[in-house]
Amino acid sequence: MLFNSVNEHCLNSIVELSETRTVEASEDIYDERGMKLWAKGKPVSAELQEKLLRRKLAKPLEATLAVDGAVAFGDVVGACRARLDENPLFRRIVNRDAISLINSMRNTALPQPLRLLLTSAHAKGSNAFKHAIGTILVSAGIAARLSVSEHEAQHLLMAALLHDLGEMYINPDYLRDSYRLPPAEWKHVASHPRIGQLLIAELTTLPAIVGQCVAQHHERLDGSGYPNQLERSKHHRLGSWLAVADSVAAILSRGDAGAPLRAALALRIVPEEFDHDAVAVITQALRHGDDSFGTPADGGFVAGVKASMGRVITTIRRAESLRATAATPFLRQTAESALLLLYNLDKSLRSTGVVEAATLGADVLDAEVVAEINLVVREVDWRMRNLARNLHLRAEAHDDKNCLQQLSPLIGTLDGTAPS
Repeated sequence: MLFNSVNEHCLNSIVELSETRTVEASEDIYDERGMKLWAKGKPVSAELQEKLLRRKLAKPLEATLAVDGAVAFGDVVGACRARLDENPLFRRIVNRDAISLINSMRNTALPQPLRLLLTSAHAKGSNAFKHAIGTILVSAGIAARLSVSEHEAQHLLMAALLHDLGEMYINPDYLRDSYRLPPAEWKHVASHPRIGQLLIAELTTLPAIVGQCVAQHHERLDGSGYPNQLERSKHHRLGSWLAVADSVAAILSRGDAGAPLRAALALRIVPEEFDHDAVAVITQALRHGDDSFGTPADGGFVAGVKASMGRVITTIRRAESLRATAATPFLRQTAESALLLLYNLDKSLRSTGVVEAATLGADVLDAEVVAEINLVVREVDWRMRNLARNLHLRAEAHDDKNCLQQLSPLIGTLDGTAPS
């Protein structure tokens, strides 16, 4: 079992939690050889941290600890109501039926290991717990508007609550917003959906569909997601809805006036990325006549647009060259799949009128149009970086290690770190 080995980052969070809450062993803790390491009822401390690191346990640590005042689903329901008051943008999505779905979860039992981890995430005061709450709100809004049983809706909301718990097992340095992860380090962050799925499978008796949704919340229907770049046929409907909810919640959480339009743009810029039904109900719910994209950034508009277009064109040429000269089926197939995504990005970029915009310049265009095109350029650039990361993941996992070297120029161009 993965969780019989103590993860230092998760343990650090639990020890940090013990500084403000009572966390103690709910049973005796033994290593894999049967040596008793910690007695039942003994509080967690730095001493336990020293004893457990680099040891394998007879039972996962998360299943042997309990925290006083642990998060329950009743607390989650209360947090959802508070979030609606804090950020009225979510109210556009959360109708009465959505509130009823959330309220129906109030008495749902959460497994003890998950309560421990959720309490740790909540106590740290980071955005992780708040984002989970936002994702529940958007998920409930989707489920309330589409044909889904109450049972399925509950699975979706549970997955929304748990979808990022895998991040607790990742070095927090990789998760800082200020840190620009190069493709070679992306594998650490890209693992969190799979870790979350394993966490649910190994430490709980929750239905497998909950873990499947967690595993798929960063996948995309066009194969551009991670960690597995799943094709459309392998996506579960609820997992695809969670992907929409996760993306929308992240944008709406900023709370500014332009967030609804930015969320709608992110969902529709590449038409094959997200579930069409979920996109339709969310964009309809978010629509408001007084919305605007906000004030465009000063200066550099034409240069920025031309640079983005130029990078897309250069990357397409490199991918086409690789496809034509590839020495192995893997390289040829990788180039082909990259090209399908790049052609879609190029089409999306041109459909917004960026070619005309680059010719006319920001001084001639309406400020709202300039702001929208700036956001389109940013979305396209982000997707190119994401493709770079995914290509690196695929090449690194391949048996032939020369593949990564041969893909490096294309990866560098996508990531914006290679000369054009």
